[in-house]
Amino acid sequence: MPASNPHSPSRLTATQSGDRPLVSVVIPTYNRGALLKTAISSALRQERAGDLFDVEVIVVDDCSPEDMRPIATAFPGVRYLRLPENRGASGARNAGIQQASGKYVALLDDDDEFLTHKLMVQVPVLEANPDVGVVYGQSVVTGSDKPLLLWPESAPSGQVLEEFLTRTDDFLHPPTWLVRRELFEAAGWFNEQHRTMEHYDMALRLAALASWTFLAGGPVARGRFSKKGKWYSNIVNGTNEERLPRIVENALARLPETEEAERIRRRARAAVCATIAGQRWWTGGGLEPTKQYLLSSLRTSAWLLREAPVMEWIHRIAGTLAGSSNQPVQAVRAFWEEIRQATSGAPDARTIPMRGVLGEMLSTAAINMKQGSPRRAWVVGFGVLLHNPNALKKPTRLFHLYRTLATNPASTARRQHPPSH
Repeated sequence: MPASNPHSPSRLTATQSGDRPLVSVVIPTYNRGALLKTAISSALRQERAGDLFDVEVIVVDDCSPEDMRPIATAFPGVRYLRLPENRGASGARNAGIQQASGKYVALLDDDDEFLTHKLMVQVPVLEANPDVGVVYGQSVVTGSDKPLLLWPESAPSGQVLEEFLTRTDDFLHPPTWLVRRELFEAAGWFNEQHRTMEHYDMALRLAALASWTFLAGGPVARGRFSKKGKWYSNIVNGTNEERLPRIVENALARLPETEEAERIRRRARAAVCATIAGQRWWTGGGLEPTKQYLLSSLRTSAWLLREAPVMEWIHRIAGTLAGSSNQPVQAVRAFWEEIRQATSGAPDARTIPMRGVLGEMLSTAAINMKQGSPRRAWVVGFGVLLHNPNALKKPTRLFHLYRTLATNPASTARRQHPPSH
C-alpha cells in the first residue's frame, strides 16, 4: 500500500472520529533534532491511520539546550511540550502520557522509529481483546557490529509477570509496545528515580495488572544501538548493576507470602545474578570481575549454586580457566576452593553438595576443552573421578561425559555449527 502524505490532516487527528480509537504517540526528546524528525515522521506514516484508527503525536522536550520547537512544530498537528527542567526519560514520558487523549498509548524514543505497519497490526488486537492490556513485538536493531534483524526471537504472552522477572536478557523494547492508557494510571507512572531500566520497572508493574500479547512474525519498530547511548553506558559504568536488583526486589516485595511466590523470588534473584554476571563478562572487564561478582553473591546466598542460570556462568569461568592453564584440573579446583570458602559462612551452606559442584565444573570444563585441547580434555574428564569420587554413584552422567569426549570433534563441530550461507 503506498504511503500517503504524512502531513495530511487525516493522520493528525487529535480526537476520536466515529468509532475509530485514538492512539497517542509520546516522544520524549533531548537535543537530538535530526533523529527527532525521523521519529515523528515514522509516527505519522502509519498505514490505515484515519481509517482503522486516529493518531496524535506528543513531543516532550526534556529541557533541551537546543531549540526543539521548530523541529516538532514543522509537522502540522504535532503537540509540543517543553519541560521547565530536565526530568529524564521517565519524567518526559509521564508528562506526555498525562497530556494524552488517546485510548491507547505508544511510546517512541527520539532515536527510534516505528515501521509503517506497527499500529495497523497492533490496534486490532487490543480492540478485539479487552482483557489484553499491552501488545508488544519485535524490533530491528542497527548500529552494532552484528545488527539484530528480529529481536527478540520469541517472548511470552498472557500472564507474563514471572517470565518477565526470570528472563536474563533485556528483550523489552518500549517502541514495540501499545498500552491501554488507563493502565499507566493504575500502575503509577514511570519511576523518575530510575535513570536506566525504567522501562523494565514499568513492564513489571503493568504485567502485575494485565495480560500481554506478543506478536511475532516480523519487526514493528527500529532501534539504534550505540556504545555512547544510555543503555550501554549504564551497563559499563555500573548504574545498571546497582539499579536492576532494586527494580526486581521492589516487584518481588509486591508478591504474596506463599510457597509459589517464594519459588518465583528465587528464580528472579538467580536471573538477576546471571544477568549482571553476563554484563560484567561482556562489557565490564571479563573473567576476573565476573568471578568476583559471583563469589560476592555466593557469600550470602549459597543456594544460587542450585540455580541453572548462575551455574552456567560458573561453568563458563571454570572452562575458561582450564583452557588457559597448563594445569587445567588444578585451575578448576582452585576456583572451586574459592567458591567453597565464599559459601562457608552462608546460612544455607550445609545444604549444598560441594563435591558435586566440583564434579560438574570439571565435567563442563572437559567438554568445553574438547575442541581446542582434546587430549587435555580427557585429563580434566578423569579429574571428575579423582576429585569427586561420588561421581561413581552417577554412572549415567559419567557415560554422557565419556560419550561426549569420545565423539569425533569434527563431526560434533559440523552438527553444532552449520555452514553459513
